[in-house]
Amino acid sequence: MSAAGGPVACWAPVPAHARPVGTPPAEEADAAEAAAGALSGALGWLDTHLEWFAPHRWERFLPRRPFRPGPLLELLGLIRLLDRSGHLPKHAPLRSRALDLAERAAADPDFTRGLCRADELFPYHLNLIALLELLGRPQPALRARGEALLAAGAGAHARPYKPVLGRIELRYFLDRGGFPAPAPLPDLGTLFRESLPALRPDVLHLTESETYALTHALFYVTDFGGRDLPGRPEEAARLRETVRVLLAVHLARGSLDLVAELLLCTQALGISAAPLVRYGWSVLARARRPDGALPSPVHRPEVLATLTGDKAAAYLFGTCYHTTLAAGLAAAVRIERGGGGRADCGPQLPCAAPEEILRWAREAAQAPPSAREAWAAHVVPLLVLCVQARDLPVLTEVLRAAEALGQGDAPVVRSAAAYVSAQTG
Repeated sequence: MSAAGGPVACWAPVPAHARPVGTPPAEEADAAEAAAGALSGALGWLDTHLEWFAPHRWERFLPRRPFRPGPLLELLGLIRLLDRSGHLPKHAPLRSRALDLAERAAADPDFTRGLCRADELFPYHLNLIALLELLGRPQPALRARGEALLAAGAGAHARPYKPVLGRIELRYFLDRGGFPAPAPLPDLGTLFRESLPALRPDVLHLTESETYALTHALFYVTDFGGRDLPGRPEEAARLRETVRVLLAVHLARGSLDLVAELLLCTQALGISAAPLVRYGWSVLARARRPDGALPSPVHRPEVLATLTGDKAAAYLFGTCYHTTLAAGLAAAVRIERGGGGRADCGPQLPCAAPEEILRWAREAAQAPPSAREAWAAHVVPLLVLCVQARDLPVLTEVLRAAEALGQGDAPVVRSAAAYVSAQTG
């Protein structure tokens, strides 16, 4: 669908788990129960597939990672959160076996060589050393080498000209691990004020990579939900709305990786009782495989069906481990912090398909006054989807629905209308 002389609409295929289902929203799974199921399923799957976190095992069938123990680093991050909340016993086999793998990775001469290069992967070397120590497996020689390199300014990672997200990440790793921060590196609160989420991002044009940057900045500055967001209350309120809109956008697209990360952000920002959050947990519950894994956006069941043995196991792990870990992280934080009660559910969020959005727009335009607020909650996410798909006819219909719902003067609605005018004028 396209307007004459305008851009050609481009809608990505929508996964089955993002399509509307017959279950009325009021009957969607309870978020707390869904989170508990997500964590239990993730831990069971990770335990079963733990061997694939070893770099040498991964590299037999999957592309070598720039930071070879990268998946292990993510797993240790989850274990550290579970340690913090007391949801994984110190003697749990998964914990012990994961730490054994991480110790072996740190003992590999390749790890020390990488640490001494102090290149763009230097912060991840420091983070693995720190997490091992936090979880009871200190590496004194590696720590001393890392501190000496930091003090010497190796790699210039703390300098002001370096990208702000990288400096936030480094500062978080140093603070969490008890490393002395170099003098040029500001505290997390100062760095956060320079970051994407603090700079009023334009949701209409926020890319996927920018959305990942937003979620990770929030992870680090809140210590994965362990502390409050710095800054003024009105800034936090604005960021909550940005996260809510992005969660709706990626639920509609069926991108479970970002859905899980944004659910963690909702918990860290204190919006765990919103109707959309409850729906998000229901989507994760529906999409979870029987073995407990959650498929990433690149997972293709039809490809998996053609593979057998280790090739099948490698493909399954490579295309599921990160989303499964992200869901486990989000679930661990929800269980740790608790959540609000059941929220009233409004109209179903349509998936990111033009026919579904057009149907929503027609129904929204006829909504009675008493229901307009509930329908209006989906206006901005649907505008984002239409603008990013460059579908001017569908975008125009959503703008008409926004007017009917009394949202014509909302800033994002005005921006979307200006985009249409610029494309068609």
